Amino acid sequence: MSMKTLVGVGLGVAMAAGWMAPRAFAAPVTGCAPAGHLSAYDAGERTTRAYDKAEFQVGTEDDNKSVVVAGATCTQNYMIKDGVDPLSDLEIQSNYRDQLSKLGAQVVYKDDSDTIAKLVKDGHETWIKVHSEGTEINVTVVDKRPLVDTLTAPSGFDYRLIGHMPGYTADTPTKRNFDKADFTVQKGDDTNDVSVEGALYDVNYMVDGDTPESDLAIQQNYRDALAKLGAQILYTDDSTTTARLERDGRTIWLKIASQQTEVEVTAIDEKPFAASIQPPTADAMKAALDKDGHVALYVNFDFNKATLRPDAKPVIDQVAALLKNDAALKLEVDGYTDNVGADDYNVKLSRARAAAVVAALKTEGADVSRLSSNGFGPANPIADQSTAEGRAKNRRVELVKK
Repeated sequence: MSMKTLVGVGLGVAMAAGWMAPRAFAAPVTGCAPAGHLSAYDAGERTTRAYDKAEFQVGTEDDNKSVVVAGATCTQNYMIKDGVDPLSDLEIQSNYRDQLSKLGAQVVYKDDSDTIAKLVKDGHETWIKVHSEGTEINVTVVDKRPLVDTLTAPSGFDYRLIGHMPGYTADTPTKRNFDKADFTVQKGDDTNDVSVEGALYDVNYMVDGDTPESDLAIQQNYRDALAKLGAQILYTDDSTTTARLERDGRTIWLKIASQQTEVEVTAIDEKPFAASIQPPTADAMKAALDKDGHVALYVNFDFNKATLRPDAKPVIDQVAALLKNDAALKLEVDGYTDNVGADDYNVKLSRARAAAVVAALKTEGADVSRLSSNGFGPANPIADQSTAEGRAKNRRVELVKK
């Protein structure tokens, strides 16, 4: 088989002096380093992203798996030159495999029209995929690296809690004192939309120049910022993030939707709900327990945690008094949540909150041998889960007479 000439910007230098380390990634004028190109093909469209992902096959044609690699990405298309006979896929792939071998890359997958290789140099990984169809060649290179967050601090038209991607400009936001929006929530393998009412803030951003960020970079920047705010991430896909957090006793829902050149941030400051003005007295609890065998309490915890807030102490004090006044009384403390988020996570959270109440009662001198705790997550709702008021009522602790 005759081998065509494989060329690449800086390739000769790379072979002689050593390829530049991945952290100093810089795409050549044509092509994606370190992969060269065949002289019979002209370079076409090239796309680079500071942070994106690509999928690579590893293994054999009969037994392989997909690996998703994220980092600095480059894709380059090549078309056969006018008047030149195209090479066979065998000749194309043989040329690239030879070049990759000389660079020290390991071929991790190959078939008639594909070569996938991994190059490890100075502890850094670069993944290369070459796909050919005779007249056309596509090269994808990913310099594996973690994302460097670039989201700005909130300013200007940004929503008050979260900034924006550099290189994107905000339109005038939409503000309404009371409106509603739907937020997608993951429930196991399924999803559902939760309709939330409250103060609406919606702002769109458009990219300033010709090189937008990838959806992956956009979404990951916002997710990292939301995590720092203590938000609960409720749903993600390639171009969407839904989250819920709490500020100053109010629940805030956020949705980030992106399509590279455009980003939309939607926030609903949920209408607040007060379960009760004063905590129930020990006598009122006893009356409810004697009548119904259980009583619901609204004990305040830090958002998405099992840490009791200082304003929960009056309720704890009344439960402690209840136990002191009736030495024969035995109680189970049951925790419940609303139905937002994964059921298994909510069950775990509700158990931890119920246990935290028992621990607080012990601190107040209660005999914990008369107490037990359990958690049931979103089970046994006592109000409509589709409304803010209903969800707030369902986030409760119940005392159950044993």
